[in-house]
Amino acid sequence: MITNRASRRTQPKLIGPAPRALQEADALGALRARATPIRARRHQQLAVAGNGTENVYVVRSGLLVMKASPPGRHRQLLALLYPGDVFRSTLTPPLPATALVAASAADLWRLPAVTFEGLLSADAELGRALLQQLADQQARCLMHTALVGGMSGEERAASFLIELTLRLGTKCATGIAFEVPLSRAEIAEYLALNPDTLSRIMSRLKGRGLLVQTGRNRAVVQDWQGLCAQSPMAEALIKLHSRAADRPAGC
Repeated sequence: MITNRASRRTQPKLIGPAPRALQEADALGALRARATPIRARRHQQLAVAGNGTENVYVVRSGLLVMKASPPGRHRQLLALLYPGDVFRSTLTPPLPATALVAASAADLWRLPAVTFEGLLSADAELGRALLQQLADQQARCLMHTALVGGMSGEERAASFLIELTLRLGTKCATGIAFEVPLSRAEIAEYLALNPDTLSRIMSRLKGRGLLVQTGRNRAVVQDWQGLCAQSPMAEALIKLHSRAADRPAGC
């Protein structure tokens, strides 16, 4: 029988997720006038450099993934990029074949790095907003390292579902629905799990009535509190990911 450390302690009151909506007037909106809008199709690889110039991307909608190929290993999924996130290749590890790929259809802003740096130098408020955004992204990377390095497979999977629900979820009649833009193999890569192990874990979570799959790439969390009880870091995940979410009054 699988036990969970979270179930053996008093559960904090965990708030449920709310839809995330980026507004045109957000803190990084000042980049819009100088950026080139890009519409990326699913699985499209984005150029991190062009004409000898490094590109900077700001994600406006959709989900992007950063992948790399460590020496002697198959390609690995290193990070997820959500709306509002900023990608710059100089902030990525120097691993072979590092690539930025659209996991779903996505809207982005693309700027040459030199233009991006000039705007930051000229606008202190924009600079502060970028530093806060990058700090949030760094905190998420450290959280992911802690999850993969110190939690069981089931706790990792539950934590990942909590993250997706907070970032992509919308309330519906039966719970909180969200799209799953990653394949089973990609999720397994991200969580450092064997794909077959991940399938067994997901089957157990479904068997407990925590979530149900309603389509090939769509799921519904039916028991939000129950799902949160599966992860010892649920409260920390909510605080971290909710900083970027618009929440209705009373949540």
